[in-house]
Amino acid sequence: MATAYEEMRAREAAGRRAAAGQSSTRGGIGLPPGPDQHTNNRPPTKKPGPAVDPNAAARAEANAAMARAGNRYASQAANLDPQIASLTHALTVAFKQSLDQNLGDLDALLAEQFDLLKEGGTERAAEFVNSAKDTSKATAAKQESSFSNLVRERQDSLTGILEQGAGETDALRAMVMSARNWHGNAQEANRAYFDTMQSINQGITDLNVDTRTALSNTHNQTETERERLWQDYYNRRSESFTQLGNLYTQQADYRDMAKEQKVGEGGGGVKTQAETAYMDAAKEAGLSYTRQGLPSWIKGYEAQKRLDTKVGNTNLASAVTVEPYGKAEGATLRSWA
Repeated sequence: MATAYEEMRAREAAGRRAAAGQSSTRGGIGLPPGPDQHTNNRPPTKKPGPAVDPNAAARAEANAAMARAGNRYASQAANLDPQIASLTHALTVAFKQSLDQNLGDLDALLAEQFDLLKEGGTERAAEFVNSAKDTSKATAAKQESSFSNLVRERQDSLTGILEQGAGETDALRAMVMSARNWHGNAQEANRAYFDTMQSINQGITDLNVDTRTALSNTHNQTETERERLWQDYYNRRSESFTQLGNLYTQQADYRDMAKEQKVGEGGGGVKTQAETAYMDAAKEAGLSYTRQGLPSWIKGYEAQKRLDTKVGNTNLASAVTVEPYGKAEGATLRSWA
């Protein structure tokens, strides 16, 4: 059995262990400490382990956040590619196809209008030509009628004179009267013919002037519409190049921001494309259509040339002028047959 002194020492040691948070016995007071207990008040010594960085987790989270941000910027830059592709297609294909279609329709309409104007001029010119032919026929018929009247009046005069026993002076006087009547009728017919032909030629001149004016106006109106189409084409291209430059600039910014987050290579090359697009926009804005002058065939167009009145009626020169006659000498009769 333990002595009273030993028990006292054991109780003091147990009190000190209890104050240090350690158990003093295994199963009861007075028992010696177990193998996992210390007999002094110092904490157990731990074996040294690997060094742990207290900021490693924070840095990992920061890197992950940068990667997410960089990928988001890169995705936003890639989302602009369809818009860039559509504008590029419009600039290289669609706008020109639309212009060619509109210009083709305009040329077809112009040709149709020219044909209508020329056909109208030809039809009106044919009316003038037919009128001139009718005038020539009417004049020729009147001249023929006048000559027939001359012959008839001469026969009637001679018959009456011979029946009444008049002399050759009276006979000659009667023949001269018939010739003068014929001459007056011929002059009247000639005057009417030339007046009518002058009116016809004036109508032909007016027709040619009106047709040329109509052709010229049609050409100028077409050139105005052509100028509008080309100007619209240049304006659309200029605006599209500006939009393309804006898209490239925005894409370059997104790529630069992605590069700051250590994603991608930045937008240096895209910035160059943006500068080129802006320069192309400025060039397109300075372009314009050069209007075409009036074609030479319109300047000299004639639906019908002026008609030659001399050629139109060659028998008009048959009008005669009767000179003064002298008195008859003697009683000698002359045969008028």
